[in-house]
Amino acid sequence: MRLSSLIAAALFSSTAAHALSLEESVASAIDYSPQIAGQYARFQSVLREVDGAQANYLPQVNLYAAAGYEETLYNSGNKIPKDDRGMNRTEIGLKASQLIFDGFKTSANTDRLTYEAESERLTLLSDAEGISLDTTRLYLEVLKAKTIHELTQRNVREHEAIYQDILDKNSKGLSSNSDLAQILARVATAKSSLIAAENNLYDLDAKFMRLVGKPATNLIDPVVDSALLPSSKTIAIKQGINQHPEIQAAIADIQAAREEIRREKGNYFPEFKLEVHANANDNVGNTLGPDQDARVMLTMNYDIYNGGKTNADTEASAWRHEEARTIRLRAEREVVEGTTLAWNAYNMLDQQKKLLKQNVDAAKAAEMGYEEQFRLGRRSLLDVLDAKVEVFLARKSYINTEYDHTLAAYRILNAMGKLTYALRVEYPEQWQAKEQ
Repeated sequence: MRLSSLIAAALFSSTAAHALSLEESVASAIDYSPQIAGQYARFQSVLREVDGAQANYLPQVNLYAAAGYEETLYNSGNKIPKDDRGMNRTEIGLKASQLIFDGFKTSANTDRLTYEAESERLTLLSDAEGISLDTTRLYLEVLKAKTIHELTQRNVREHEAIYQDILDKNSKGLSSNSDLAQILARVATAKSSLIAAENNLYDLDAKFMRLVGKPATNLIDPVVDSALLPSSKTIAIKQGINQHPEIQAAIADIQAAREEIRREKGNYFPEFKLEVHANANDNVGNTLGPDQDARVMLTMNYDIYNGGKTNADTEASAWRHEEARTIRLRAEREVVEGTTLAWNAYNMLDQQKKLLKQNVDAAKAAEMGYEEQFRLGRRSLLDVLDAKVEVFLARKSYINTEYDHTLAAYRILNAMGKLTYALRVEYPEQWQAKEQ
């Protein structure tokens, strides 16, 4: 299944080197996902089952035909003469029946499958929400890794510049061998960190390709639509409970379970049908010539005793209803937990960002001061190198927190069941609910 409309809905204007936006990445991941394709197939399968259940409302017409050889040895206790015992027999018959009443089993089964189809459709939307969050998280991880990689490259260049300066001074006798060894060790450490950053970036690129189906090139920093974020955790939880497709799917499952109970209880009632039979046979029962009949009948089929099967099936359906209810309760608790965690992370990381920004500014000021004092001979090389490490780590911590804060905002939207809406990803028409 290719849902190209998903991608088209998320495309932004292209540049010479096309930028892969978060919106386009999410749309591509949904289109590329085997999980989504499988769930869509499941949804379509149940829709066909609904059509099959509704067929019981319509007349059923059956045609029967047969031809062969008949040999009769006895007729009413009398032996048939040898030359009369074999005949060529033909049969053809038509039966039409219309269900009149079956204890509401057909209507209950149709309603049950309709609710199950709606549950599968909502599960499809829930899966899309989950993939949207996974893609968003990976997209931000790649951006963060690229930023840290650039920061690490800058750190290597700065250490190499210091190394070259110390090497020049050492060749002129203005610096000690211990200083040269110290900066050489720091350069090696910086380069090792760069290799680790590159390896992490390669791993994330591979994961991105597997999830999105496109290389993670020319990514751009997304901007969260703050107007969609709730003003309080209470509102976020309320919207999540009322709107999240996973909870809505669980509610549909409960309704389907109720209709299953009603269907099983239908076996307590008799079944009535209007039947029309017409037969045109020939050479039947050792009687030469045609054997034709036609009849219209109202039939009743009433299962008086079936070994307690109806009671057992009804009780089993009642327990499935209870299971569906507990699944709905679990889904609600998961939404409450997910919303709470995301809300707390968003607010705490916002406060942490401000403090880490101060940390970066203070560490940079200290580094510049130490470099100046080193040139005046008032600070050692070790002080300068330690100050650079402090700046590097402060910037790295700020980068991590900044992207984590952005992710927390998207996690809130996901917990509310509106992440794909916030990313302007439109679902195909086949995914929309049919008007009742």
